[in-house]
Order: sequence, then C-alpha cells, then structure tokens
Amino acid sequence: MPLYVVNATKKTFELHYWVENTHKPIVDKIPPGGQKSIYPQGTQTDHQRIVDQHKMYGLVAVSEIDRSKEFIGQCYQFDKPITHDRLFSMFERNDDILYEDALTRRKEAAAATDDLVKRAAQESDNKVKNFEMEIEEVEQKGVDTQVHEVITVGDDEAPKRGRGRPRRN
Repeated sequence: MPLYVVNATKKTFELHYWVENTHKPIVDKIPPGGQKSIYPQGTQTDHQRIVDQHKMYGLVAVSEIDRSKEFIGQCYQFDKPITHDRLFSMFERNDDILYEDALTRRKEAAAATDDLVKRAAQESDNKVKNFEMEIEEVEQKGVDTQVHEVITVGDDEAPKRGRGRPRRN
C-alpha cells in the first residue's frame, strides 16, 4: 500500500522520517505543489509509522482537508496519488486563508497603532479622531499594481458596551 505525500506550500519541503532497521533518518524532498511516493519498499505498518511521526507537525489526511479551516502545508493519502483538481483547490484555499489572516493582522496592527497615537496625543492634551493606514504596492516596471488597501480606525465605530455600570474615571 503506497503512501503519497503532497507539499501544498510554495517552498520545497523536506520530509524526514525514521523506519525500522535504519541508523539515520531518510529524507525525501518534495517540490512546491508536488507529491511523492514515500518509502515505496515499505509495508503498510512502515507507512503508518511515517504518518504518525508527522501528524503532530501538521500532516493531514486528504479526507480531512475540507473539515479544516486552517492552512494545510502537507497532506497524505494511501493507495493512490492525489488528483490535480484536489491539489489545485487546496492551493486556492490556502491562498484565501493566508490572505484573510494577513488582512486580520493588518487590521490589528492599525488598531494597535491607533491606540498608541491616541495615548501619545492624550499625554500632550491633544485629540485624535480617526487613524487611517494605507497600503499600496510599489510600482514596478512591467508589473501591474495589485495591492491598494485603506484601513480606517477611529471614533466613528460604535463603542463596545460592557456589562454592568460604567466606571468612573
């Protein structure tokens, strides 16, 4: 029963694993977007041990991909290679997840900077109403600009209301 491992990242992945009766680990390099039959001379037990060695590091069965909401770097399947359609959809899904994570981090960075600016303004008896952060891709010769994003943080947002009576300052 062959074991196939897919590298769903954009960098070469080195799969290091141990099998019985060897004194050092075996290393298989899997190119970005590629898949490889791992330890083809191994038995089903050998292959299951290899999978067990890497589950704690994020190796996921192909059948579990749709249930996961996180980025998946590597996945595996027994018996047959993973189809190209499945690989393509996994790459698109990973790109969407990375984009959303990056947007969330940019919003958090803008909120943290807004808080820092407001505290500095408060110490100098000034007031800041809105904070706006603009991200724009630098123009490059022969390349279309694709990134232009504005994140606004300020008093226009409805304040969050806590439970109980408001505190006195």
